[in-house]
Amino acid sequence: MIKRLLLTTNLFCVFTFSQAQFDTSFIKTNIRHCADSLTYSFKTQNWNTFTRYSYPAMVATIGGTKEFITYITQMFSQVPDTAWKKYETGKILQVIKSGKDFQSIIELKTIIEWQDNRITTTSHLIGESWDGGMFWTFFDSQGDRTAAKQIHPGLSEQLIIPQREETKEPLTKPTNSKISR
Repeated sequence: MIKRLLLTTNLFCVFTFSQAQFDTSFIKTNIRHCADSLTYSFKTQNWNTFTRYSYPAMVATIGGTKEFITYITQMFSQVPDTAWKKYETGKILQVIKSGKDFQSIIELKTIIEWQDNRITTTSHLIGESWDGGMFWTFFDSQGDRTAAKQIHPGLSEQLIIPQREETKEPLTKPTNSKISR
């Protein structure tokens, strides 16, 4: 009798923990998929799709979808496509449940070579899902909780926003000197 009770208890614990792991894995897969869609649409300048994965309140603040697309187009029109060497997501650092919503922090890694400089940045996107972790929208935290709370006043206090990391170095130009023997 005791062996059956222990076996039943152990099986219950295994199934409970495996379900929790499945849910986390499922949610992280969806975060990754949506964040990758955001970055891909940025790289291909598909501003309609980029707007779809951008945090809706931020889009609304700028005036709605049409105005947001105009704003993004103008903001990045000065930077040539060839300047972007890297624009992709990194690690998912945190996922929390906040009321009925999920919130997350995911790295965004960029390298841009422009105006004789290479700028390497790791910033952190804040993601939110209102549908149980299926669909996610994002905005850049700027590495600053105060700035992030202006965009999202309901931001969970549990989220730990890392500092933005940026390095700027001059691009080295090849010299035309001849090698003597």
